[in-house]
Amino acid sequence: MSMETVGDRDWVWYGGRLSTDFVNTRRYRFAGGRELLKAPDDLAAWLTAAKLTSADVRVASEDFDAALELREAVDAGIRATVADEPVPEDAVDVLNRWLDRPTGPARPHLVLHSGVPALEQRFDPRDAATALCRVAVDAAELLGTDARRTLRICPGADCSGRFVDKSPGGRRRWCSMAGCGNRAKAAQHRQAVRTNR
Repeated sequence: MSMETVGDRDWVWYGGRLSTDFVNTRRYRFAGGRELLKAPDDLAAWLTAAKLTSADVRVASEDFDAALELREAVDAGIRATVADEPVPEDAVDVLNRWLDRPTGPARPHLVLHSGVPALEQRFDPRDAATALCRVAVDAAELLGTDARRTLRICPGADCSGRFVDKSPGGRRRWCSMAGCGNRAKAAQHRQAVRTNR
């Protein structure tokens, strides 16, 4: 599990996509949650850590409130998709409002992967709202395509981390085998030892 602790913030990056990592800024949802975005400065720090903005970005209070609404709309889409239920119309409306905003100029950029160039689109948002549009676009690309079939919610005790299953067999169960997976295996082992006594 990739985790970055900055002050009292424990950003996690196991989501596999920008939008799932953004949803994971509210941790432990099964247990009532732990909010990592308590104030505009927290959102600014996450946007910087996610490499969406420069370190000096300012987040207005209205952008902060809108960001939390966006995050919860994306999460509603993830939960509905994982449960094989209809995505709530109000969540789609929130995403569409973000998608209607300009996302800033994209520019082509080559990135080397093991010596092979790959064409990517680079965005250089100068403000929080434009950066959040990238989150909405990522969520739309995830929820609005067959990629939605890869969405998962970690069943770990009190975890509920959201992630995209990129495993070859599509059977990834845990947000992280090193964290929740190992805890579950250890609990199963302890139970087996008690049962065999």
